[in-house]
Amino acid sequence: MTGPGQAVAAGPCVPTPESVCEAQVGSDVAKELGWLVGQIQHGYLTAATRAVDEVPGGLRGVYVLGAAIRGDAPNQIEVARRFGIDRTVMVHLIDDLEKAGLVERRPDPADRRARMIVGTDRGRDAHDAAQARLRRVEDHVLAPLGPDERAAFTAMAHRVVAHLISLDPTQAESACQAASSQIDTHVPRPGAKG
Repeated sequence: MTGPGQAVAAGPCVPTPESVCEAQVGSDVAKELGWLVGQIQHGYLTAATRAVDEVPGGLRGVYVLGAAIRGDAPNQIEVARRFGIDRTVMVHLIDDLEKAGLVERRPDPADRRARMIVGTDRGRDAHDAAQARLRRVEDHVLAPLGPDERAAFTAMAHRVVAHLISLDPTQAESACQAASSQIDTHVPRPGAKG
């Protein structure tokens, strides 16, 4: 026991990640998956948006440019569906990428009515530079995790996303809608008779 005026031996005063979150928003909110995922998303998107702001369309532009460079962009409609981009937005995005010299529209040999989106040499350079900056953003966001933890975190995130997309593989963003519908049918609403 210590009395008045006696020193108390103490360990280093290092807050835990949980205590930092709880101090900011309260213990109940800090434990909610939605809040945690939202904070990760906000931190990543804020830094990533700045990192790729020279690519027309920002992150969307980088995704579309990557698909064009890899040869995964058979046409605008397919790429728009894959990345959950509205078709009218996609037309303007491809226009902007084309004006910047990053992609070209070429006739599809299999369907003369369709246009393939093909990355240019300039587009490849821009994509490589954007990917390097995005890797630095990932390093910043995941800085508190060691290499094994990063790998595990990424693997678990892939499994969750694969599950959500499997609910509707034709449109990634509708996976969330499908999940909501599935949950709504299993969870009684307050005041509802079950």
